[in-house]
Parts: sequence; structure tokens; C-alpha cells
Amino acid sequence: MTFKPTQDWAEKLCREITGNKRAPQELSIVAVEVPDELGYGPTMTLYFKFDERGRCISSQIIRGERPAKYMLSGRYEDLIQILEGRLSPFAAVPLGKLHVMRGSLGELAEYMPLALEIVEAARRISSRQHQ
Repeated sequence: MTFKPTQDWAEKLCREITGNKRAPQELSIVAVEVPDELGYGPTMTLYFKFDERGRCISSQIIRGERPAKYMLSGRYEDLIQILEGRLSPFAAVPLGKLHVMRGSLGELAEYMPLALEIVEAARRISSRQHQ
């Protein structure tokens, strides 16, 4: 069963991020080909804002795109596979399932520990929702 991200889920995800990692000030993950039944339209964004210590201070699920200094994008189905642990975010890039829209892979590489923490937190939260 695939979970459906909600604003409540995004807020829980933000609270689960420890803040012990290097983080950009903001990060947007844009999903395209979003199923109509979610009500976001064809595109939605998971937007994060971080403080200077790398702690998530806010997160939102937004209809359409939300510009940020760093932006990643992928098909909704592929992003859900990453968040559920069925697809590695690091394998998704060379497979063409995750794209850098803004920023560069070189710049984003320094945030790898944060990316892993976001994915692990998303997996924990989505697995609790399925129980």
C-alpha cells in the first residue's frame, strides 16, 4: 500500500530531522505526474526550510512548484518509491528518476547525510501510518 503525503506527514517529517547535519537554507522536492485523487494538480512540492544548525524549521506540501535554492524533481511514483525505501535516492539520479532542477550535483553532494536522514525519517513515518 502506498502512502499519500499530507501536510501533517510533512510536519512530522520536519520534526524527525535532527539538525545535526549540514543543510541548505531551503530545499524543494518537486513531484510531477501527481495522481488526480491527491488534489494537488499535476505538480506538487515538498518544501523544507532549515536553520543554520541544519534543523528543519518548516515543511510544506504545496500545489505546483515552490522555488528554492536547491530543487530536485521526479515523477510522483518514483519519489514515493524513494520515500518508502524501495528505491535508493542515489541510484535514482543515474537512473534518470531524480533530476536536479536548481543547484548542482556537486553542491548537493555535501548534503548527502541530510538526504539520507530525510529518507530514513520518511520511511519511519510512512511505516507507522501503515500499522
